[in-house]
Amino acid sequence: MLHHALNLDMVTLPGDSAWPAPLSLAVAFNEVVLIEGAGLAVSSPLLEVASTLASPVAGHVRHWGRDAATRRREKLFRLRRRIAYISPQQVLLHLMSLAENIALGPCYYQGCSEAEALAPHADLLEQLELKAHLTQNPTQVSNAIYGRAVWARELVKGPELILAAISGEFATTAGAAMLATVLREYRTRYGAAALLLGDSLEAFYHLGHRLLLLEAGQLRKQTILEHRARPLTAYLPLV
Repeated sequence: MLHHALNLDMVTLPGDSAWPAPLSLAVAFNEVVLIEGAGLAVSSPLLEVASTLASPVAGHVRHWGRDAATRRREKLFRLRRRIAYISPQQVLLHLMSLAENIALGPCYYQGCSEAEALAPHADLLEQLELKAHLTQNPTQVSNAIYGRAVWARELVKGPELILAAISGEFATTAGAAMLATVLREYRTRYGAAALLLGDSLEAFYHLGHRLLLLEAGQLRKQTILEHRARPLTAYLPLV
């Protein structure tokens, strides 16, 4: 039986949307779905609804089989701990250092110290080249470092579902290669489903199980050429 970490069932997104209306889209456990042709302005309505930060006009949004709209406030907060949401709208707290920002979630929920929260993620901080900047405040670092810190903050929560708009540094060749390595190692170590959106996601094809193209208000399935030489079980998340 195929299970889903995220299921958008006949959803109408808010605003003047470029998405199909209604939209049905499911992301299975540990599956990576790539949607190309979805720039920042286009991706935001979908990501906000999928992360429970906005309500759909119509339809149902389910996470691990449960409808988000039926959850009580405290259970909704617990649900969001299981989700990483990364977009340019995500901000860091400017009066705290990068290290404090990144460790904030584990420190709050687990009652641990900053050092204890970050210790298991030394490799992640190294891969994102953040170690030299951990004592700096967000206002003191470049946009690239700021964006990496947002990713680090979301991943140290140990999310089971990653929702992300690929933009800024990570839309460049070098940045995309860095992030692809981070995601591959995170998923190898912890496992997670992911929905990645961007204008072009070629650098992430080797991670993807499905590739969709948003074009003229429709989602069209595309072939990932790298999969032709892979066995079926390598990219179908069957349980």
